[in-house]
Order: sequence, then structure tokens, then C-alpha cells
Amino acid sequence: MTDKELSDILLQAALINQQELHKALDESKKLKRPLERIIIDMHILSKNALYESVARHYGFPYKDLEGYKAGAEMVKLVPEKLARQTMAIPLGIKEGNLQVAMADPANLYFTDQIQLQTGYPLDIYLASPLELEEALNRIYAKKDVTKDLLDGLGAKAMAPTARESLITEGSSIIKLVDLIIAQAVRDRASDIHIEPEEGITRIRFRIDGILHEIPSPPKEWESAIISRVKVLSGMDIAESRTPQDGHFQAKVDERVIDFRIASMPTIHGENVVMRLLDTASVMIGLERLGFSTYEQMKRYEDIIARPYGIILSTGPTGCGKTTTLYSALMRINTIERNIITIEDPVEYRLGLIRQIQINPKAGITFANGLRAILRQDPDVIMVGEIRDLETAIIAIQAALTGHLVFSTLHTNDAPSSVTRLINMGVEPFLIAACLIGIMAQRLVRLICPDCKESYEPSQAVIDRWGLRDKGQVTLYRGRGCDTCLGTGYKGRTGIFELMIVDDEIREMIVTNASVVALRIKAQEKGMRVLREDGLDKVLKGLTSMEEIARVTEDHIEIKSAAAEAKVEPMLKSIGVEKEAPAPAAPVTVEAAELEQYQKRIASWLSRKA
Repeated sequence: MTDKELSDILLQAALINQQELHKALDESKKLKRPLERIIIDMHILSKNALYESVARHYGFPYKDLEGYKAGAEMVKLVPEKLARQTMAIPLGIKEGNLQVAMADPANLYFTDQIQLQTGYPLDIYLASPLELEEALNRIYAKKDVTKDLLDGLGAKAMAPTARESLITEGSSIIKLVDLIIAQAVRDRASDIHIEPEEGITRIRFRIDGILHEIPSPPKEWESAIISRVKVLSGMDIAESRTPQDGHFQAKVDERVIDFRIASMPTIHGENVVMRLLDTASVMIGLERLGFSTYEQMKRYEDIIARPYGIILSTGPTGCGKTTTLYSALMRINTIERNIITIEDPVEYRLGLIRQIQINPKAGITFANGLRAILRQDPDVIMVGEIRDLETAIIAIQAALTGHLVFSTLHTNDAPSSVTRLINMGVEPFLIAACLIGIMAQRLVRLICPDCKESYEPSQAVIDRWGLRDKGQVTLYRGRGCDTCLGTGYKGRTGIFELMIVDDEIREMIVTNASVVALRIKAQEKGMRVLREDGLDKVLKGLTSMEEIARVTEDHIEIKSAAAEAKVEPMLKSIGVEKEAPAPAAPVTVEAAELEQYQKRIASWLSRKA
């Protein structure tokens, strides 16, 4: 179904207006993704509303495949190769007809192929292509890739002599590596670890932030497996004593995946980590990041729409900062804007955006690259990370001279970013002059919908999390099933802490207010700390208490002046004096003070010019 056909169907059904359609078409062109997926991701229409309308137009019933599992008989009747070629899922046999759900039920060639190979007449349903792909991966998943390889090679491959001879057969190792890669993609892994140990070659997938081990191949295959990966990624297979980096692309289930490879010598052999980067999975818009409320998302949209200033994303490695920055850039990415990024590394290729890769050997650092960017007439700049004073100063200069700058810092929460910049050596008045917003974030795992169950929390949990005023509380958890690999979780979402820097907070920064004081003032102005945002998702049944505790346990939460008073004795005991309380009324700035402040900025800019 073409974009024009889908557009006509939705317009005729009055499910979408021209303005919404044009916005969705623009996003579809920028991201090179199907229009129907864009419409759903932007919340213009729900999945059911969109596909029920399309199904009615073509005269087929709609089938929702979320969580669907086919029986063993259906899997045997419709082999994986046929199912993937025709994008069809067997549903069952009723009144002598085979019921199948298809992404393209009007494709007569596909329906003929299914009828020919199964011998059954068909009852056809329309299904979402995305859900079909997930169902195919769920139904035909191969969990033991090593066993699958050995089964395919025959019983003789189990003998030690056969295993040794296998290494000389390049096609066998190629098949094993291909199977590992395909299974990692289907299991939604973000990384593949190939880890040599004494007597074993361990292979692990990182899924939803947690490592999961898969059955290990024989130790004697190790060098051949690593050599195959190095050949694919353009690395030197003869060099095993120094770290190497490489990359390649592979097509898995009609998806083009970028792989970033890093090898490192260890005492037991070369350790290889493969990062999987699916460009199609880059979130389109802020709606899919996981904001708890529309108001929270709107506050972030407001600051990224400003013409100049610095916006920071903070948090530890792997918390989704890059995804947030990409989502923000794609929201403001138009033909009228010149957007340039400098990253280490460039993880996703984005249309209409110039992206620069850090290369210290060639003299391209964040500081040098940022200087070069400023001579390219940019409107928006993204700096992968502010690591030192030089980069921070150039980014601030860019913001003060009319550019919108996005960047990241490694701090535990939003207010701590101010202290981090000051510790780098940045003057507080410069931070106050250019900073417009800071968003700290974490990624939490979502409860698996296939094994989700409710339970009543204990009194200890209610007291610990301050839920007494919530009335009757029902929480949720995952039992563990095949879909979630027994973890009880499937997928991830973000929890956020957004601090908007307004005039009052700006004045507090200039006067070197403490992190505690900044946090309290930001909360008074509507900021929800990470734990509060996480708790909201727990009460909505999206994630678990254990998951929120795992990612926010080290986060210091000060909710009010009363809460701050509880830590005062502890601060005094280590020689830290309590800061004076922030003024209740808005801070006023005298004209003379404002003029002096502007002169300081102008003087600083003239020195840097």
C-alpha cells in the first residue's frame, strides 16, 4: 500500500485532516519510514483505528496480533521461510479453511503461494506489518543458535574430529555468525558480547539493558568466529595484541542494521563487543520517549523551540541521552534550519543533518570540531558531550551568539549539572546567561504484557515509597515467560527530571546557590524528580517498584524545605554549612545590576572573539 493510497483512505474516512497528514508525510520522508507507522507513533491515530479503516476499505477483517502465539501444528504447517516471504501468520483452521493474517492481503502471488504449499483454502485477515514482524520473531525464534547449526550439519558434526574440521569450512562459521546476529536482532539486543574465558567462549546479548547468556559454541571455534567478525567489520585479522574498531551493515528480516565493533585483547583471547544500531528504531518525536504527561512533554517542546541557548541531557552511560537528543533534533529538523552535530561516535545517520565523527588522530576533537562548525553557518548544533572547559566555553560562546546548542553531561540529576560546569571552570554568570533547560533521565524496563500480573504491596513498601495517601494501591509485575526470556520485562521507557532555567533560577546560579537549593526551587516551579516520575509509571502499571529502585537508588531526593531540614544535621557533621533559604518572592534585578551583568558578558565575548 502506497502512502497516497493510505492518505486517500484516511481522508475519505475523515480520520485525519490535511494539516496532520502533511506533518506525517514530512516525518515519513525525513526518517524514511512507512507512513502508517509515523501516524501511529505521532498519536494522530491509534493502531486499531488506522488498520480497521484500511481493512474495511479493502474488504478484509482486521486482526490484532499483539501477544499472539501460534500452536506447534500451525508452525509446522506454515514454515518460517514461507511465513517471512509472504509476511503471513497462521491463525488456525476453521471449517476447513486456514486462517492467516497478512500485511498485504491483496497480494495474490503471496496468497497463491500459501495455498499451494499448505493445501488449504484461505480466510484472510489484515494485520499491522510491525506486529506481524514481532509475531514472526516470537513464533519462529531459535533460542539455541549453536544447536541449530549442529543440527543442520548433521550428527557427524558432534564428533571432535568433525568439530576441528568445521573450522576449515568457512561456510559453517559464516552460518554460525549469521545465526548469532539474526537471533540478537530478533531478541531486540543492543549489544552482542563474545567473551573468551578459560575453556569456554561465552556469548551474551544485552537486552533491555541486562546481559543474557546464550549457549556457548565449542572453544575451538573461537578464533574462527572472531576472525569472521573482524573480516566483516574491516579489521586486521592478523592483529590481536591491540584494540581495534570497525563497522559493517547486515540485513536481517528486511531491516538494515548497522554494527559497530570493538575488540580488546585479554589474557584468554580477544574480547569482541558488537553494538547493534537500527536506524529505523530511532524514535520519531518526543511522544515515544516516555513522558508521563502531555504537560511534561510540552515543557520540553517549548525549550527546544527556542532560537538560542544551551539544552543539556544528563545521566549515566546507557540512559538514552543520545536517543533524546536525536528525537529533539528530528522534531525541529526542517529545510529552513542548518543542523550540524559532532559526535563520538555517530550512532545513527539522520537525513538533512550534517554529522561529524570525532577523530583525534586527524585532529578532530569536540573543541576543534565545534570551532569548525561555527564557520558553517549553523542554526542548531549538537555536541555529543561536554568533557572539558575548552568545549564548554566554545559551546557557551555559540549559544550566546545566537545558536541553539544541544549537549550531554554525566551527572546524576538535573541541578547537579550546574555544579559540574562550575567545577570545570565555567563562570556562573556565563552558565546563567546561556542555559535554558536540563533534563536528567534513566531507562527502566517495561513489564511484559504477556505475563503481567497484579499484587497488593506490603505495608513496608507503602511506607518506603510514601504511598499512604494513595488509598488502595495495586502494583504489577511480570511472572516471566518465553516472550520476555523469563525476565518479566519487555522493552524500555524513560523517566525524566526536567529543570527549566527561568530568571529566578538564573539569578540563583549567578549567586552560587547549592544543588539542594536549586532542586527545591525547580520543584516549586513544577520539576518532578526522577523517582517521582518513576513512581507515576509504577502506579500506571508500566514498570515495577524494583526497577525504579534499581535505577534511582543513588538519587538524592529533596522534596521540600522540611525534607532539607532532615539532612541539615548530617551536613553540619561533615563541616558543610546549610545554604540560606531561597527567597519566596520572585527575585528582582535592579537596572544597574542588569547593565553590569550585560557588560560582563560583552567583555567576555570580546576577549574570545
